[in-house]
Amino acid sequence: MTNNLTPSGKSLLEQLGINPHNLRADFPTREQRLHYRAVVQWLTDYKPKLDATNLEKVKGLLEAFYHLCEVEAWERASDILTIHLNTPTNEDLHMQLRTWGYYQEQVALYTRILGKLNSEYDCAFLNCLGLVYCTTGDYWQAIDYYQKSLTLARKIGYPSGEGIALDGLGCVYLSQGEYVHAIDYCQQSLVIAQEIGDNYIEFSALDSLGNIHYSLGNFSQGIKYHQQQLMIAREKGDRAGEGKVLSNLGIAYRFMEKYPKASDYYQQSLAIAQELGDCFIAARAFGGLGAVYSLMGQYQQAIDYHQQQLLIAQETGNRNEEASVLSSIGATYCLQGDYENAIHYYQQDLKITQLIGTRAWEVPTLSTLGAIFTELEQYSEGRKYLEAALEICKEIGNRSNEAMVLYNLARLQYKLTNLELALEYCDRALSIATGLGIPLAKECYQLKEQLLTKQT
Repeated sequence: MTNNLTPSGKSLLEQLGINPHNLRADFPTREQRLHYRAVVQWLTDYKPKLDATNLEKVKGLLEAFYHLCEVEAWERASDILTIHLNTPTNEDLHMQLRTWGYYQEQVALYTRILGKLNSEYDCAFLNCLGLVYCTTGDYWQAIDYYQKSLTLARKIGYPSGEGIALDGLGCVYLSQGEYVHAIDYCQQSLVIAQEIGDNYIEFSALDSLGNIHYSLGNFSQGIKYHQQQLMIAREKGDRAGEGKVLSNLGIAYRFMEKYPKASDYYQQSLAIAQELGDCFIAARAFGGLGAVYSLMGQYQQAIDYHQQQLLIAQETGNRNEEASVLSSIGATYCLQGDYENAIHYYQQDLKITQLIGTRAWEVPTLSTLGAIFTELEQYSEGRKYLEAALEICKEIGNRSNEAMVLYNLARLQYKLTNLELALEYCDRALSIATGLGIPLAKECYQLKEQLLTKQT
């Protein structure tokens, strides 16, 4: 199998310890030889078409994995998952599938090999399954897998697996808007990481804690965590890690409306990305710069940055990133009052998120489209999008987004002068936002005051 993504078939066979000329001697049964011949053929003879999808380009590796599983060559099958691909994100096969948005393929791989190696491998695969389901918005399933990994890690005394599972649980609860639980799990992960001296887990836990505090509007606390991250990256000479943290700090200062400082952090991140040739960090930096310039009212500059981000997403096949950029471009047009273009980009974003099955990511887009149609006085269309968003929130348990959708429904009913129904939606949004301690609570209070004034 030879293409620009994968190593040569010869080198792959060498990595796996398979001698194609010695199959009869090495594998005594006919069934073993049949499957190993298939492995050799898929790795050496398979040639994807020039216009092949990314999944088709790695089909030889995936087929080899399943043939190895059939003869219970579990370690070799596991080695297939960690084969390093020649992609701009420089990821192993199983994580590259996530970047490309092939979540069901990931689930199939992890499920096939789960329970076939030792317990530490099982912790890793359970954590990977948790990450997949968190990404797609199936939070209850994600929690189940992370909890299984956590239980197993504690049973076998595997602190690294425990730390990763705890951080994963924190990220799931962050996605659900359950910030108290999120902080608790990430703090536990951080303590373990520091006790065992695992910088990777410590870096990840600090990242999560910073992001949680940003979501709560506690920017100074979030910055402290990300500054600790930055210190670790610089002490280790981890330039890629440094670039990621600088983007995180840019986010904080952007939300604090300190746009020149935010722009400076994003530019520092971009410089590192260009130095390393790291397209993932570059995409984040371009996206951050686009958001900053959009908020400063420099819309064309913002769109130019987002277009560079979009180009990277499309070149790397990162469909999550592509959807995110389309949403950002839509937001830029929305700020200009150009609702026609905003709707166009948001609907492209929605099409991708629905295609790849990231239900949690559908909600903000559906909610925003609902708000735009409300602004355009197309109330039935607006209600359709908002009710669809609310249904998903209830299904996946995303409380913070549920509050935002309810707030937008309250605004829609307010414009229709259905004050009683508007107040009901507003109270529900306020209750959730207050319980979570998120900044939206302030907007809910203001809307409620307007509604009560109108009623009197």
